[in-house]
Amino acid sequence: MKRCEQCGVQVNGPGKLCPLCGAPLSGEGGGQAVYPAVGFGRGYHFVKRLLLFLSIMAVIVCAVVNLATMPNFWWWAIVATALAYAWAVGSHSLRRGGNGGGRVLVQVVAAAALVLLLDFETGWRGWSVDFVLPAICGVGIAAILVLILCNLTNWAQYVLYQVALALLGFVPIALYFFHVSHVFWAASIPAVMALASLVALFLFGDRSIKNEFVRRLHL
Repeated sequence: MKRCEQCGVQVNGPGKLCPLCGAPLSGEGGGQAVYPAVGFGRGYHFVKRLLLFLSIMAVIVCAVVNLATMPNFWWWAIVATALAYAWAVGSHSLRRGGNGGGRVLVQVVAAAALVLLLDFETGWRGWSVDFVLPAICGVGIAAILVLILCNLTNWAQYVLYQVALALLGFVPIALYFFHVSHVFWAASIPAVMALASLVALFLFGDRSIKNEFVRRLHL
């Protein structure tokens, strides 16, 4: 019976590659392919459910303590918001496969939502739209550009995420002109970065970029 040195499983069949990881098989074997039963991480799912249960219990305990001691300030909502952010972003970031650009976009959107909620829950002082939101958008644009520079041979796969993050980069300056935020220099930095990103896409893009748009948008 053939054996995969990478997975440590035995395979009975005519194949030369492991059906699980694709590594070459060693040993001899033949006949019809018979694949071993493979588990799907029951221990991981148990730990995930346990952490979810503990998170819910933590929010409930914080809410009870908060309402019993400081009913005028709902700090338990901040705990709930932070845990919801950790679950939403953490599970997405730890997922196998996927596109790095998509992970950057999710991180930016989730972080922006988190700071806006925290600002609202603490009485809305405007620090989120004045400083933190522009910083998050700028970091997101820079991160996608780093991914592109590290994958120049296949950078077309990041184009849609680059455009999406560039559009988000114009949000802080739009909030400034609508008098929601009040710090022009902070709002203008991600807008300049977004404009530069789109200009670079226009100047250096080729036919593969158009094909990627057609494939992604099903045009």
